[in-house]
Amino acid sequence: MNPETRGYALALIWALFAMALCVTPFADFLTVRAAGPDGTGGRFSLIIRGFVVVALLYATLIGGNAKRTSCINALLAIFPVAVAAVAVLKGDMSATEFAAQGIFVSKIFSFFVYAAALSSLSERQRVQLEPFVLGALLIYALAIIMGATFSIDMFRSYQADTQIRSGYKGIVFAQNEASALMITGLGYAYLQVLRFGWRKRLTLVIVVLTAASMLIGTKAAAVGAFAVTCVYLFARHSAVGAAFKALVAVAVLLTIAIAAYTMSPAVHDAVSLTFDYFTYHYEHARGNAILTILLSGRDVKFSQVWAELTAIDYLPILTGGYPVTRYLIEIDLPDLILCMGLPVFCCYLIAFRGEFMSTYPGPVARYGRYFFFLILAVASTAGHTLNSAVTSPYLALTAVMIRRSK
Repeated sequence: MNPETRGYALALIWALFAMALCVTPFADFLTVRAAGPDGTGGRFSLIIRGFVVVALLYATLIGGNAKRTSCINALLAIFPVAVAAVAVLKGDMSATEFAAQGIFVSKIFSFFVYAAALSSLSERQRVQLEPFVLGALLIYALAIIMGATFSIDMFRSYQADTQIRSGYKGIVFAQNEASALMITGLGYAYLQVLRFGWRKRLTLVIVVLTAASMLIGTKAAAVGAFAVTCVYLFARHSAVGAAFKALVAVAVLLTIAIAAYTMSPAVHDAVSLTFDYFTYHYEHARGNAILTILLSGRDVKFSQVWAELTAIDYLPILTGGYPVTRYLIEIDLPDLILCMGLPVFCCYLIAFRGEFMSTYPGPVARYGRYFFFLILAVASTAGHTLNSAVTSPYLALTAVMIRRSK
């Protein structure tokens, strides 16, 4: 490989990441602003991220950094698209659904593109990206906080004729995607603390992201923020010490929450609105009401899709190609299995897990294992994690730092 070509490719990869981290928050804001009452509108963020992924793929190839695992992952991505194309020819999927399915697959596998590109950068180059990463995360979190502070309708998590539930997602298109982003951002920040210790800017980022997680209004964001804290504590301390510190964190959060509830009328009204929402759905839920509340009705969606699968002998579970974008369950694991097929999904999950496994024993390696299982838990309940174009670059940054950290 020509050293000049390789140097050009590495510079291009760094510049693309820096540009993406600067531009995508603005593109997400434009997408949210253009969205209509039915949730449709301009997808400026999709255009920007699509360009970045394609450009990163090009830069990685010309730099000679494509490894065998990257080629295998590319083949895994091609298979579900090919099966979906067969479904179009058979008349089981429309051309519009095929395009949406292709975008869905590209979102899933964009993580590996980001990870492969970042792996080719030196440690110094990755460190130079940190201000852009933290800056972008702060923009997303501050948009949520500003939405709650000034009651900005455009930033609300739940849009309806009447606001049925309290919460603010900021400039991210979907509230569950905002939850996954805050969890991923906290995962990145706590990893930096684990490696370099507590610094002022990292402390600021963690405080702001935690506050934003509490304001989104989803169970995943609130529980996930605490779970990331536990991942950090159990990676750094012994089990007893981590458990004690986790209990202290719970006590502090409960104290702040109770104080805010009793002293702020706005917080009181928001909690009451959300409580009434869950009470109503609990009383009107069919089957296991508690499970329906915990999964926000996703178990009902799963039952409906499962009933459709019976008519075709459950074949998509093996082959993939089911039009998941027609009616998402919004739980990543079944959505990905129906899209890719169980054999391809298992290969994907093994490859995804490998990105978070460090070869160097110690706190960072433990952090990688615990964080992977946390991401899997969020994907298995709240969704919008493994198939999120918003979270993919931050997940990739965290994974590469874990694998490369001694």
